Amino acid sequence: MTSQDTMMNDKRTTSDARIYGTAPISLGVVDLSPKEMMFWLYCPIKLINSDELVLPPNLMQFSPIVEACMEDAADIWRERYVYLTAKTLWCTPDNTAQRPGWHCDGFMTDDLNYVWCDQEPTLFCLPEQLVAFTQDHPVALKEMEFIGEQGPHMTYPLKTLLRLDDKVLHRVNDFSKAGIRSFVKLSISRNAFNLVGNAINHGLAPDWHYANRSAERNPEVARLNDIAEVQS
Repeated sequence: MTSQDTMMNDKRTTSDARIYGTAPISLGVVDLSPKEMMFWLYCPIKLINSDELVLPPNLMQFSPIVEACMEDAADIWRERYVYLTAKTLWCTPDNTAQRPGWHCDGFMTDDLNYVWCDQEPTLFCLPEQLVAFTQDHPVALKEMEFIGEQGPHMTYPLKTLLRLDDKVLHRVNDFSKAGIRSFVKLSISRNAFNLVGNAINHGLAPDWHYANRSAERNPEVARLNDIAEVQS
């Protein structure tokens, strides 16, 4: 048995779960050139079961991205939360302003995520055959790292808007030089992303209880015991 077989032969995975490693879907190039430094993390711009869309003034510049995503996800848009992440930051090969490591956004959910960047394109892993991951976040991240490093890898042209479901394996690319990079992600979810540190949209002011973040990669949705710790 190879090391890959050992890694993937966990009792919590089954052969019919070999669904991970698909490619993102391109929605084409959106030609934006952000100039303002910013760090907005999962800012809610639409609440669940609502048609009201509220973009803070600093995020209005990303309206073309929001509009493209809204059109693409029209069948689920109204019934879910929508969040906007926007980062324009000085990045270096040692500090990419993104968490490192291979992962699938929205793992174990039916979330949709759309990503866009203007420098150092996101790196995707497209294995020759789809793979299974253990349905447990810490274990799966180790499996994703192993599979992701094997490749083959692919990038898309800069400023391409890409749709990712929970089966797309990717990571931040290795940066060749220092410079300002803009990264935008729009997330569509059934869940409230209620971790401490996420952006608060004061135009919507959702009445949420917030939970502490962990040092490791966080599922965006907090656990009840995490919320209790913050409130105590």
